[in-house]
Amino acid sequence: MKKIMILLTFILLSVSQANESKVEKVLQGYMNAWNEHNITKIESYYNKDVIWYDLPSDSITKGKAKVGKAITTAFMGYVPDMFWVKNGDVFVSGNTITYEWSYGGTFNGSWGDIKVVNKKFSIKGISTTTINEKGEIVSQKDYYDLYGFQKQLGVIK
Repeated sequence: MKKIMILLTFILLSVSQANESKVEKVLQGYMNAWNEHNITKIESYYNKDVIWYDLPSDSITKGKAKVGKAITTAFMGYVPDMFWVKNGDVFVSGNTITYEWSYGGTFNGSWGDIKVVNKKFSIKGISTTTINEKGEIVSQKDYYDLYGFQKQLGVIK
């Protein structure tokens, strides 16, 4: 009986580690696509029914085409030199990974009625990404420092 329990524990740990590796591999490919500024490749990671939650705007966007357009416009639209890097803690639970990151670049565009030109910025955030068994992102939840971002752009004091 003891040997069976040890064997079952080993099997469960192996399956868990394999799943963690798969989730982290999908996330790394997704982040690489962002850093390549490749919108088609970014969108290829989304499931057709993907959901994106953006905490600072308290908005939910659903569906591959809508999420792809909304998320890339929000984070790449006015930041042609954007970067997004995973740093800090990473937690994997089942098919969900939670991770800390930094995002930044040079903002050139409008923030509301305010024109912003050549403002460098870097902010930190945390995201939770869930993938399905096919390796597609089914949920992306982003939590980040909007106040710090707006201060760096000079749109608030």
